[in-house]
Amino acid sequence: MSFLTPLFLIGLVGLAIPVILHLIQKERKNVVQFPSLMFLRRVPYQSVRRRRIRHWLLLFMRLAALALIVLAFARPFLRRTEITAGASGAREVVILLDRSYSMGYGGKWAQAVAAAGNAINGLTAADRASVVLFSSNTEVALRSASDRARLLAAVADLQPGAGATRYGPALKLAGSILSESALPRREAILISDFQRGGWQGSEGVRLPDGAVLTPVPVADSGKTNLAIAPVSLQRTEFQNQQRITVTTGAVNHTDAAAANVEISLEIGGRAIQSRRVNVAARGSVSATFDPVTVADRNVRATVRLADDALPRDNVFHFVVSPEDPVEVIVGERPGSGRNTSLYLTRALAVSEAPHIQAKVRPADSLSVEDLAAASVVILNDVPIAQTTAERLQSFVQKGGGLFVVAGDRAAWPSVADILPGAPGPPVDRSRGAAARLGALEYGHPLFEVFRGPRTGDFASARFYGYRSVSLGPGVSTLARFDDGQPALVERRVGTGRVLLWTSTLDTTWTDLALKPVFVPFVNRVVRYLGAYREPRPWRMVGDVVDPGLQAPARGSDVSRVALTPSGSRISLDGDGPEVLELGEQGFYEFRAQGRDGDIPVVVASNVDLAESDLTPLDPQEIAAAALGRAGGEAAGPLAPPTDDAQESAQRVWWYLLFAGLLLLGAETVVANRLTV
Repeated sequence: MSFLTPLFLIGLVGLAIPVILHLIQKERKNVVQFPSLMFLRRVPYQSVRRRRIRHWLLLFMRLAALALIVLAFARPFLRRTEITAGASGAREVVILLDRSYSMGYGGKWAQAVAAAGNAINGLTAADRASVVLFSSNTEVALRSASDRARLLAAVADLQPGAGATRYGPALKLAGSILSESALPRREAILISDFQRGGWQGSEGVRLPDGAVLTPVPVADSGKTNLAIAPVSLQRTEFQNQQRITVTTGAVNHTDAAAANVEISLEIGGRAIQSRRVNVAARGSVSATFDPVTVADRNVRATVRLADDALPRDNVFHFVVSPEDPVEVIVGERPGSGRNTSLYLTRALAVSEAPHIQAKVRPADSLSVEDLAAASVVILNDVPIAQTTAERLQSFVQKGGGLFVVAGDRAAWPSVADILPGAPGPPVDRSRGAAARLGALEYGHPLFEVFRGPRTGDFASARFYGYRSVSLGPGVSTLARFDDGQPALVERRVGTGRVLLWTSTLDTTWTDLALKPVFVPFVNRVVRYLGAYREPRPWRMVGDVVDPGLQAPARGSDVSRVALTPSGSRISLDGDGPEVLELGEQGFYEFRAQGRDGDIPVVVASNVDLAESDLTPLDPQEIAAAALGRAGGEAAGPLAPPTDDAQESAQRVWWYLLFAGLLLLGAETVVANRLTV
C-alpha cells in the first residue's frame, strides 16, 4: 500500500487526543460553606482513579470514522509495478480512424472500417479502447470503453467526411488519452491511407514512453481520379448588364490519360453549358465557358465533372451576385478656374476592384439625399459651410467615410468637430529641397499592400507645399513628411472614419498625381473609407463564417438560423454560435426569419482540393516522430504508469471517504440510543 499524499497520515496522531483528555481529566472540588445540609440530596463522588470508558463501541466508531477520513486524504493506492514489467496485462487502446474525404476513394473506407472492427474484436475483457475520428478536425466518438458492442456501434454507420487529412491533432489527442491511463500497456492504432499532404513534420507529436503506435495502411489503386480546379471569375458589362466569365479546369492525379472528359457549368441548379477536354496523365487542362448574365443576388453555381473513384473532388460550388459599385461623391468648388479634381476623378474611373462610381458635386450643395446614397465623400480642397459640415458629421457618425484634402483653399467650421486636426497655415517647400514622405504606417490596412518590393514608391513623390496641422486627441498618424509634419491622419467618429490629407491631389503642391502609385493609393483610400470587402465566391470546409446578419432586438420575433447542405437547422441566437464552422460540402444559407427585406446570405463550401493528391508517405515516418525512435513497436520493457495515474485509476480514497461518512452517521444513531 502506497500513499500519494502521505503527510496527511500525521492526522492519525490526533485520534489519541480525545482518549487522553478523557482519562486524565480531573474534576476539582469546591468547598462551599452552607448552614444546613438537611435540605440537600446526597450525591456520591466518583474518584478519577476509578473512572473507566463505558461505551467502547461508540469510541471505536468515532475513532474509526476519523481514521478513514484521514486515510482518504492521504490518497492510498496499490503500486503494481510487477505487472507492467512483463508483456502481458490490460491494454489502453486508442483507435485513430481517418475520416477525410480521400478515404472515399475506391474501397478504402470499407477496408478502414474492417480494420477498426478487427482491432475492437481483438480486445480482451480487461482492455479499454477509445475511438477517435479525425480529418481536418478531431473528435472522440467513444472514450475508454470496454464494451465491444458499443465500440463496434461507434464505427458501424460512419462515412468519410468532407475534411482534409491532419495527423498532428489526432496523435496529440491519442497521447493525452494514453498518458491518463493506468493500464500497463498502451497502444495507438492509426488507420489511414497515409497521404503525404496530411503530415507536416513532427508537429510536436510525442506519445507517452512505453506506448506502441501500430499503423494500419489502407490502399486502392488503378482507378481514375480527376479533380475539378477552383474557378476564376471575370466580370464585364454588356448593355448595362453585368456578365461573368467562368474559367475552371481538371487535374488528373493518376498515371493514365483521360480523354473526352466533360465539364459542365450549372447555374441555379440547372446545367447551361459544357466543355469537353483531354487531360494527360498527371497533367491538367483549363476550360472557359461563355459569359453569363447575372441579375439576381446570391445565385448558386457549380462546375462539375462526371463521378469517378473519388467523387468529392469532382464538384466545385460558388456564389455569384451583381457587383455593387462603391458610390463616391467628390465635392469641389465650382467656378474656381482650376480643375482640381481631374487626376482624382480619372483615378477613380479606372478602378476595377471595386468598381467606383464617382459623382462630382459642388461641396456646399451636398444634400441629405446625396449623402444617403454615398459610401465615401471626398472634399477636394474646398471650404465647407457650417450646414454642410453638420450634414457630413451625421454622415460619418452613421458609418460613412470622409476624405478631406487640405490644400490652400480648404477650411472647416469649428462647430462640427470631426476632423483629425485643425488645418493651420501652409508650409512652403518650393525653395530648396522639396519635401518627401518619410514614414508610412505599413501595418495599417490602407498601406499594407505597399509593404512589399515593387508595390509602389511613395518616396519618389515631391511635395512643394502642405498644411500644418494641430492634431486632436485619439488621432492616428498614418504618414509623415521628412520633417516630421503629418501628411495623412485618421480619426474615428461614431462608426465611420475621417482621413485628412494635408497636401493636394493635383499638381499644385505635389507631383504625386503623376506617379504610378497615385491610382492604387486613391483606390485603397476609397476601399478603406467605404469598408469595402471583396466578395468571396466560395469558402473551404473548416473555415469559420460570420454571416453578418443583424442581431434581432430583444423581445422581437426575429430569429437567425443557418441551413446546412444536409438540411439541418442551426440557431444563431441565444445559446447558438455567433459564427459557424463549415463542416459540409455544398451551400449554406443564413437567414433572419421574421424580418422583412433581409436577403438570405448564401455561402458555398468546398473541399480542400489538395486532399485529391493521394501520394502516400511511409507510415514509419509518423511512427518514428510520435515515439521518438524508428519503428512502431515499443523499445525495451514498458514503463510503469506514474503514481498519479495509478491512484487516479484505483480511486480508493473515494471508498474510504464514503465509509468514514457512513460510520459517522451510524455513530450518531448509536450515541442517541445510549443517552436516552
